[in-house]
Amino acid sequence: MAETALGAAQWVVCKALAPVADGVLEAWAASRTFGLNIQALRAELEKVQATLEIAATKELPGLATEKMLQKLWDSAHNAEDLLDELDYFRIHDELHGTYDAADQPGDGVLRDLACDARHTIKDLGKLINCFPWQRAELQQRSCGDSFSASDTNQEVSGCMSSLGKLLLSSCSPHPHVRGDEDRGNAQEEPMPEFNRADFSQRMRDTVEQLKLMRNDVKDILQTCGPRTVLDIAQRRATTTPQSSEPKLYGRDHVMNNSIHDITEGQYCDKGLTVLPVIGPGGMGKTTMIQHIYNNQQVQNHFPVRIWICVSFNFNLGKVLEQIKEDTLTVEGENGCSTTQELIEHRLKHKRFLLVLDDIWQFNDVDDWKKLLLILGKSQEKGSMILVTTRQKEIADQVKKSADPKELNGLEPGEFKKLFLVYVFDVEKCPGDKRFLLDTGDKIMGKLKGSPLAAKTVGRLLRTDPSLAHWRKVLNSKQWAKQTNGIMLALELSYGFLPFHLQRCFSYSALFPEDYRFRSRELISLWIGLDILTPSDQNPTFEGIGLSILNDLVIHGFFREYKTDGGLRYVMHDLLHELALKVASHDCLRFRLPDVGSVEIKPSTRHLSISIENLGEYNGQKLKRELEKLKTRLKVEHLQTLMLFGA
Repeated sequence: MAETALGAAQWVVCKALAPVADGVLEAWAASRTFGLNIQALRAELEKVQATLEIAATKELPGLATEKMLQKLWDSAHNAEDLLDELDYFRIHDELHGTYDAADQPGDGVLRDLACDARHTIKDLGKLINCFPWQRAELQQRSCGDSFSASDTNQEVSGCMSSLGKLLLSSCSPHPHVRGDEDRGNAQEEPMPEFNRADFSQRMRDTVEQLKLMRNDVKDILQTCGPRTVLDIAQRRATTTPQSSEPKLYGRDHVMNNSIHDITEGQYCDKGLTVLPVIGPGGMGKTTMIQHIYNNQQVQNHFPVRIWICVSFNFNLGKVLEQIKEDTLTVEGENGCSTTQELIEHRLKHKRFLLVLDDIWQFNDVDDWKKLLLILGKSQEKGSMILVTTRQKEIADQVKKSADPKELNGLEPGEFKKLFLVYVFDVEKCPGDKRFLLDTGDKIMGKLKGSPLAAKTVGRLLRTDPSLAHWRKVLNSKQWAKQTNGIMLALELSYGFLPFHLQRCFSYSALFPEDYRFRSRELISLWIGLDILTPSDQNPTFEGIGLSILNDLVIHGFFREYKTDGGLRYVMHDLLHELALKVASHDCLRFRLPDVGSVEIKPSTRHLSISIENLGEYNGQKLKRELEKLKTRLKVEHLQTLMLFGA
């Protein structure tokens, strides 16, 4: 994940440079006689940015580099906070007429500055709301944006505001800024006096901190070689037609229907058919296709069978060469001058099955059309192409007269059989091991129906069939450390995303598991976190937010879920765990009764809390829980607090 940490650090540095990019803040700082400090901070940030650009060209090592980049990320965040705070005072001067520095005088200046002020306060974390989308709604109303999020607020109990007030009193570093719930009931406290000496010293300290971290990163980069352009999928083994799983669990219905349709049903008398199989990593797509490929009925139906593991980029030249190698020579092919002509000649009178496993993207979608044109010249009816992919966009591009087969988690009964096979080699728990079943059921609940999860965690449990070991696995994070296969499968998908999609996906971890999102809830959260950047193509927050959400659906990170109340979006539980993992540096989510066992990092900026069984809390019990949380919340820059009641 060092590449992810690098991307995050680059993004924060760009944000930190934003307040000084137009020169307005520097001009104001010069008037307050500490402009040289601003210039030094800007210069150091630009050096950090250059260092990170060099890092992007290097082959980064593992965990140590990731930690170093995260420290640089923290330092850049501190610089961002400081510059935003200075910009806040600058805007305050302008709004109150103490400094006339507006670039464009006119009636709209104060309105624009008010919008900027709210944006700046939010970035600083001076204003912590219970719901980020409420803050986004206020911001957009003030700025005249057409997007409204008023109907996205989650229904929670009135005691939530008490928790918000308590945490605000302990975390907000600026006492003159109040929570929204207090604004109508109290007069605004006086603006604190601007302390030039204090800010000068803080800027010097920040410059020194950035310089120290930058030099440490430079030292590491000197030992790193240049990054080679390798397929992301080279981190996983190439698949073959041979399955390591002798029995297929939980997919019998899908597999048998597919075999019937292919050999004697709807596809057997048609021209070339493409059938996509789609699903998240670890759901058993390849395993099911292996069982179809090796089924005796399928073998009898297809004289020619070809298996190609595409793994990431679809390369037409390589696919054609593989087809050439896997087909037998026929009479008259000596007259073929190209690989394309040779394949057309060999398959002209043959029914064939072609498997293209694990397609991630097309560099040129026309290559796919060319392949279909070549293979479609076979005069035999019923030829098939089976495609596996994690991405809906790929499935939509390749499908040809057949709707995709979508695989999700296994049904609980079938999953339990598979899990027990990996642990005990039998589908039922042996009589002398039944004392493990209760703990085993709880562990299975963590695995969310993933066949890959059953395999990796089952291997962990079978090493020691004792209750103490199983309870240790259940109550610790040991199983997660041993299930690299699960996270690797998901991280491959995550690593493939552009950074702006990674960022938006990761912050969805702040919502509870199995949460059914409205589009406006997600978009308003992203706006509140200031991670959306409108463009010429999408000039509004709503437009860019919907575009990102659609991209995450296409890449398989969210599923659309239709309800009577409209369209919702859901995330597979394992993907939610992935989001928690990649966002763990600055995001934390937990349930209120568990506060004593949760590690709260000083770098936490975004906090999400669920209060379970809210109706069971009386005043004293809730107060004790809140006080317990308050004593443990030692973060310096809390920006977001989300509360959920159940």
